[in-house]
Order: sequence, then C-alpha cells, then structure tokens
Amino acid sequence: MFSIKDIVEKIKHINNFIDNYKKDTVIQSLPSFAYVNRAKKLIEQNNFEKAETVLKEALLLPQEDALVYKYLGLIYEKTMQFDLSVENYQKSAELNPNDKNIWQRLGFVLMSKKEYDRAKRAFENADKVQTGNTDTYTGWGMALMKLKDFSDAREKFSMAIKANKYNFSAVFLCAVMEIRLKMYDKAESKLSFLVKVCPNESNTFEYARLKKLKNFANDAIYYAKKSLEYNQFMLPSYILLGKIYAENLDKENSLKYFEEAENKNLVTSELYLEWGKALEIFEMQLDAKQKLLKAYEIDSNNTEIKSYLGLCYVSLNEYEKAEPLLKEIISNEPDNKVVNQALGIIEYEKKNFDKAIQILRKDDENAINCFYLAKCYETKSDDIKTKDYYEAAIYHNNKYITAYVGYVNYLIEKKDYKEAQRKLRKALKSDENNVDLLNLMFYVSYILVKDNVSEYNVKETIEISKKIENIRPDLFKYPEQRQELEILLKERDIN
Repeated sequence: MFSIKDIVEKIKHINNFIDNYKKDTVIQSLPSFAYVNRAKKLIEQNNFEKAETVLKEALLLPQEDALVYKYLGLIYEKTMQFDLSVENYQKSAELNPNDKNIWQRLGFVLMSKKEYDRAKRAFENADKVQTGNTDTYTGWGMALMKLKDFSDAREKFSMAIKANKYNFSAVFLCAVMEIRLKMYDKAESKLSFLVKVCPNESNTFEYARLKKLKNFANDAIYYAKKSLEYNQFMLPSYILLGKIYAENLDKENSLKYFEEAENKNLVTSELYLEWGKALEIFEMQLDAKQKLLKAYEIDSNNTEIKSYLGLCYVSLNEYEKAEPLLKEIISNEPDNKVVNQALGIIEYEKKNFDKAIQILRKDDENAINCFYLAKCYETKSDDIKTKDYYEAAIYHNNKYITAYVGYVNYLIEKKDYKEAQRKLRKALKSDENNVDLLNLMFYVSYILVKDNVSEYNVKETIEISKKIENIRPDLFKYPEQRQELEILLKERDIN
C-alpha cells in the first residue's frame, strides 16, 4: 500500500512531467492554435511584422488552419496590403465557410479594393452563416450603394438599424440613400436624430444638404457652418456654402468660402467647378475661366466641367475653344442645358436669331437665356416679348447687371426714360459703383431734367457725374451734357 506521502510525491512527479512536456511541445512542435494565440497578442501590440512571422511558421505545419489565414488577413488589412488580405481571408473562408466574421472582413476589404460585386457576395455569405447581424447588413448596404442599387441599399441599412438601433453609421447611410431616392421626410427624421444624439461633421453636413434640397437656405447655411465647427477641413461644407450664397446672389460670402477652402489646400475639381459656376453668376468671366481651367486640369473627362468651360469661352467670345467641347458633349447629351445655352448664344452672335430662339426657349427660366431671348426679339421689333424676357431675366437674377444695361438701352431707344430710370435705381442697389450703370443713370436723368427743370434735379444729376469721376475720371461719357447742366444751373442762380 502506498502512503499518502507517496501518492503526493507521485502526483508531483506526474505534474512535473506534464509541465516539461508542455515546454517541449511549445518549443519543438507548437500546435497552430498556439501560434495564433501568440500572433493575436502581437497584433494587439501592433507588432504586425513579428505576428506575420509567427503565422507564417504555422503555415509550415502539415494541417492547414483557417485561423492562421484569418489573422494573416487581418494583419494585411491593418497594414493596407489589401490584395494579400483578400487572398488570406478568401483561403480562410474556404477552409471554414461557417465563420461569419471571415466573410464580413473579406467583404469590407473588397470594398477597400472597390470590388463591390464580390463584396456584396461576401456579405451575402456572412448572412447565410448568421442572419440578422447589423454589421453584415451595413457592409452589404455599402456594397449595393457603390453599385448604385440605392433602393436595395436602403433596405439593407434599414435591416441593420432594426438589428441595432444604435448603429449610427447605418442610420446615417440610410438617410443618405433616402435623400438619393427623394424620400426627404424619412431622411430628415433620421438626420435630425443624429445631429442631436451624435453630432459630427458628416451628420450636420448631410442635414445641411437636405435642407438645401428642401429650399430652406438659412437652415442649410446654419448646419453647413456647424459642420465646419466640428471639422474645419470639411470641404463639402465649404462648397455647399459657396453654392448657396451664389444662388442667393451674395457675392462676398460665396467667394469667401471658396477662397477659404483653397487656402486650406482642399483642392479638388469639384471645388473649382462650383467656384467657376459662381463666378459666372457674378459675371466675372475671366476669373471663372481660370477656375474652370483648373477643374479641367484635374478632371478632363468630367462632362459638367467641360460644359461650363465651353459656356465660359462663349461668354468671352472665344468660340474656337468653345465649339470642340460643346460639339463633343451635345453629341452624347442633346438635352444638356448648359451646352444648349452656349450654342444658343453662338447662334445669336451669328445673327441666326430664329435658331437662337429655338434653342434658348428650351430653358426660358434661366436668366441668361431670357436675356438673349430678349435680345433676339429686340432685333425682330417684337416689343411685347422683348420686355417680357428682359423682365424675366432680372426676375430670375435681380443682380444681373448685363441684363439691366441691355434693358435700359432698349428703353432709351424707345424713349421710355422714366422706366429706364426706375430700372437703373433698382440695378444700382446691387452695384452702386458700377460705372456703366452710373453713366446710363446720368444720361437718363439728363434727358428727364431737361423736360422738367428744377434746381434739385439738376444738382442730383451733376452729382452722378462726380461720382463716376471719383471712381474713374476717364470713364465718364457725357462731359458736354454735364457742362450744359452746369450752365443751366448758373442761369437759374442768376435769375
């Protein structure tokens, strides 16, 4: 019989034997799961190079292990070696197709490689392994979104939200899809929730964009500015603000936000395109050309850039540069409004007025189109349509100086000086130091003063000429008429 002491000693001996066996096993014949555990700790320490070495040692073992490939995939994902990551995740999935996480990771890495169709299939496989996972539905929706299947993408994001109502990424992306699908009220409920519970630059920008689409410009401006408080490098917010202020004909603020973006080196083709479009609205054609050429240098295949650059060339009478761009686009997009506007202007300049009218009337709610339609009908002596289109031009853009000048010259020709004066007063509210407008105002006031002489009116008209000379003396056009008024004023003082 063994004593208790003998039994204890034997147990100690057996334990020592097992411990030594374990040490020997780790050193001489480490099983794959032990390699994986070591690698996992190294990955947690961001020691990816050492972790990769450990896992590659595991690959030398006779039996392949899905976990080895899975963690190699993870290392390559973290080090942005996406081709190798996909290769290893794919191998892991083949060895263990019932691991949902492998299919998920494979899907997200394929998204990084822009292989959206393969990514979609990976997420489908993840859902087959385990349905109802919020991350799977989110990734699946992202793949569908990139494939431009917006309706199905929205459905997947909705399922992700149902699985986890705190999946704010899914809530955000679902709202983005709803904006794309013009389901604005549904999108608003989600974005208003996000800007309250987890406000950031993306949520507030998207809310600003939605507000603009719903024609709430002040709200859009508020939230776009809010997004810049969260991230001063949020380029889409600068562009949105520049566009909104341009549409509101606020030149100072519009150009300020485009300039701020450029000063922060947030340079893209979209920035210069929208900047160029704003400058065209403000009739700063040379500056617009410069910005649009920069946009074209960055993205020479962008149809919208080419359209606006072509239009800008036309406005500067550079038809030889414009026509190749315009012809290229119109052959593929016969209904392109910008190109048709440019072609209509060209026909007007060539004195093909009927052809110009035919083209420009396709979009007769555009201020520039209305201006050229007025010019066309003016040549045809159609006074009713001429006035209608001049009025429409300044209605759609009440700071459209070229339209005011054209309209006033037409009214002067028709000897409707009082109406011309009313239009000039309205125009000068937008640009009080515009020399062309001031010259016209002097001339119209001069004519009206002669018909109704009063000391006040004469002095007020002379003051207009002085204002022009204070701006640029050489640009005052009517020195003889002013001299006539000065003589008239002296005669009245004598009398």
